[in-house]
Amino acid sequence: MTASKIATEDTRPLLEKARSAMRGLHAVETGLADVTTRLRQARATVRPEEAVLDVALDAVLAGDPVPDDVGAQVLKIRRSNEMAFASAGILGPLERGLRERLLAVHRERADDALQVLAVELRTLLAEAAPVLGQLDGVNDADDAIAADRVQPWRQAVAMAARYAELRQAQRILVSAAVTPQSHTSDRVSGEARALVDDFGHVVDADRHYPEVGTDVNRSEVRIGESRIFAGRLVTSDHSDRPVRPRPWLTGDVITDLRFACRADVRAWVPVINELTRARDDHRKRTEAAARAAAERLPGDEPEPRLRTDRRMPPPGPELLSRLAREELGEPA
Repeated sequence: MTASKIATEDTRPLLEKARSAMRGLHAVETGLADVTTRLRQARATVRPEEAVLDVALDAVLAGDPVPDDVGAQVLKIRRSNEMAFASAGILGPLERGLRERLLAVHRERADDALQVLAVELRTLLAEAAPVLGQLDGVNDADDAIAADRVQPWRQAVAMAARYAELRQAQRILVSAAVTPQSHTSDRVSGEARALVDDFGHVVDADRHYPEVGTDVNRSEVRIGESRIFAGRLVTSDHSDRPVRPRPWLTGDVITDLRFACRADVRAWVPVINELTRARDDHRKRTEAAARAAAERLPGDEPEPRLRTDRRMPPPGPELLSRLAREELGEPA
């Protein structure tokens, strides 16, 4: 790697890089951190006035006179407390306002950050595809050594780690936008995780994995069967078909990156509206198909049709003669 590339390469964590595109976020976070610190300090300076009484009592019990400045000490504590209460009275509402603004920025500017990740994803996949192409049949370090492909294997491992980091950053950004918390956090809600993992990795996810959106993505859980009961669509909690792991989220980051690089796969980082629309469209299709299947009675299967490339044979001469006699009214 050349010195110029080292100097220009952006090595920031992807989450930080994406968040830097959210206008106003840095100012709100900086201001909130400062206000929170000042508020904590103001509250810590509050002292009870009874502390002067305790000092005076200790002096008397020790045989000493009451300190002459007890009144001045009480006034000093009182003024200090008044200043702290006044500061807290302003800083408290200011902190709440900044927290509300922080949540608003995450909701309103999440798309800007997600678009940064989308660019990163396209770049990463373009770089990873030729490297993974050299690793056909290589699935671990031992295979790489045996096939003399150690260098491309190391590159693939680094790229897969970058890919996993990108997807985690995506989950965090979506979580802050769709399930905002009352405090700054990099935690991911279960709702946001399911949304991203089902519909935020590839376009037309159900084309590759029909079970997306079922909320039963563990291998020990089984897809239920739908039916109509009392006018409502209900789904049983068992079936004979176990749920397979998502092909883009197998637990092996190199396998996941390989799937994202496939020619028939369109990997993406959608903005919030695209993500929720993909979920909602899939839900509508699934519910419509399940309701149609549940309402279909036994024997309602469509009649078999002739193949479009086959034609009926032409009628024979006897049939044509009989039809002509019937049309003209002649006796048979």
